[in-house]
Amino acid sequence: MKDLQRTLDQEIASTLEHIQQCDWNNKGFYADYMAQTFYYVRHSTRLLALAASRLNYEDEQSFHLRFIAHLREESNHEKLALNDLKYLGFKKEELPELPGTRLFYEPQYYKIEHEHPLAVMGYILFLEVLAQKVCPSLVENLARLYGNRCATFFHVHGEEDPAHVEAALSLLSNLKEEELESIRLNLIQSAFAYNSVLSALQSKWDSKLLKKAA
Repeated sequence: MKDLQRTLDQEIASTLEHIQQCDWNNKGFYADYMAQTFYYVRHSTRLLALAASRLNYEDEQSFHLRFIAHLREESNHEKLALNDLKYLGFKKEELPELPGTRLFYEPQYYKIEHEHPLAVMGYILFLEVLAQKVCPSLVENLARLYGNRCATFFHVHGEEDPAHVEAALSLLSNLKEEELESIRLNLIQSAFAYNSVLSALQSKWDSKLLKKAA
């Protein structure tokens, strides 16, 4: 458990630095970020349902029930991202899904089916701890720049995810070392993929600014 916690702290710290370097003052960048958020968040309930269905009854009933509860909590959260897009003045059709976004969530289906259903906890932990750390300050900045209606996704996840993290960590403490290692490796992979999406978005919108200035 110590190795997992250490890895989580390291990956979150690195990602927070990356987020701070992003140009949130660029409305296009932020809108595209919310579009990509929509594309991966719409898979959240499906991933949780799949993982819950694959868990062994005798050994992992507590996780099965937690995934079902979490599934209810995550329902329709992709609509929050669409709501933010709407009030920013964009439609998702204008901002198509990036290849990197697919590389972020698609491996989770494989891991659940062919590795271990609990491996998906690496993906979940990364996203929820990140939200816990980044949402309060980011919401304040985004609301100041674009208005409260444009920051509903971050606002909701900043309030909900601390409780999710506490519940998840209490369950993880009872897992075997090989299960924890599967979660840890997925956490590293998920952090890498998420940061790659940030880099792709920043490069895309920096290029647009340069063309506009030319």
